[in-house]
Amino acid sequence: MSDTTMRLLHMLRLLPRYPQKRTVPQILQSLESLGFSIDRRSVERDLVRLSQQFPVGSDSSGRPRGWFWLADAPDVIAPGLAVGEALELELLGQHLHALLPVAQQAALAPRLRAARAALDTLAPPAITRWRKRVTVIDDGAPLIAPDLAADVLAQVHEGLLHGRCLEADYLALGARAPRHYRVHPLALVYSGRVGYLVAMLDDFEDARHLALHRIRSARVSADAARDKAGFDLDTYLRSHAFDLPGEAMLRLELRVGEWLARFLEERRLSHDQRIVYREDGIRVFAQVHESERLVWWLRSQGREVEVIKPLRLRRRLAQEFQALAEAYRSEEA
Repeated sequence: MSDTTMRLLHMLRLLPRYPQKRTVPQILQSLESLGFSIDRRSVERDLVRLSQQFPVGSDSSGRPRGWFWLADAPDVIAPGLAVGEALELELLGQHLHALLPVAQQAALAPRLRAARAALDTLAPPAITRWRKRVTVIDDGAPLIAPDLAADVLAQVHEGLLHGRCLEADYLALGARAPRHYRVHPLALVYSGRVGYLVAMLDDFEDARHLALHRIRSARVSADAARDKAGFDLDTYLRSHAFDLPGEAMLRLELRVGEWLARFLEERRLSHDQRIVYREDGIRVFAQVHESERLVWWLRSQGREVEVIKPLRLRRRLAQEFQALAEAYRSEEA
């Protein structure tokens, strides 16, 4: 398909149905954003050509002059998605698909296929380049996402969406057999590739986290779920509920290597973080929420970081690293 044909097709898709309209400058701006190199006079000539072949009109008496599909123009003309809409749908399918209820995922599937088809056949060079050069990667551990039963996910989504109880069997990490719970869904949170149902169990009032892949079975009940008084997901997350907390807060002092110091200048441990360059090394000071996530991160930095304070955290890591050194002392497993 030639560039001219693609441009004309995109122009048809940019036009609204009367009484709405789009002006030549608006159409020109949209075409330029799609990567087409064209001037205003060419857009005007193309619109005149299109109006001779399709039910396209303009309000020549209006100021500014606008172009549109005639009110009775059939829908079969210029079917499908505009490239901008197709790109939005493709990105949604790649990065946000898991956040949609299962029913909406199924309903969206044909539109995602149509979006990919439109981009494969109609996308101008600039959009094609964007698709090939922009992506998102996970900076966490290189772990494969756990298997998740589709029927369980569908029941969880339905219960959360409609505020219904779930009758669920859950296998806790380390347990030998699943346990049955009456689950009152509160929220759904994804941490990396793992989804967690925030819920109250049975008659308890505290919020628990159920890993979706550990739910062995789930059935939506006809009974309404209890709601936790004053529950707000944003507030809940700001309380570090997903940080596996130990003590509340601690004042952290680290000795770090130059590479890690530069890294922490860009991605701070806390808003009050300070980095001090001294003769005996680079020190980082920060007040942070104590959590297992923090400990995991400190472990992962290896020789780049040494915990100076608090002493109990330094001693804990020292014991772990001593045990690790013993395990690696022998070349034989």
